[in-house]
Amino acid sequence: MFCPSCGLPQPDLHRFCVSCGSTLPTQLFRPRRPKVTQLFAGVPTHPSDLPDSVLRVSRYADDVIFESAEGSVTIPGRHVRLSMWVTERPECAISLSDDEASRLALFLQTPIEAESVQLAGTPSSD
Repeated sequence: MFCPSCGLPQPDLHRFCVSCGSTLPTQLFRPRRPKVTQLFAGVPTHPSDLPDSVLRVSRYADDVIFESAEGSVTIPGRHVRLSMWVTERPECAISLSDDEASRLALFLQTPIEAESVQLAGTPSSD
């Protein structure tokens, strides 16, 4: 963002210009959410798979602090949390660093091609 009065570039989170003190038009920008979540429906592929399973993926951009009567918990930012839910109840979860989440995203985007898959110990057909 640039100051509308003096034109100086500004840090993203500032409300006032660091040079001239003018109010910056921060109301024009959507606030950044510290966490975003999406749900993905599971596909039963085995008789023991439950039909109402869901994968919940939460991406934490900033630290999130949860307060309760028992105390507070800080969930660190810059990670992705994957949790498996069955009938609106979490069964297990794992967190990945942003680097590992990026590696997972690349893995999921890479098409599976039969000729590119090599089994261990199998000679290449090249």
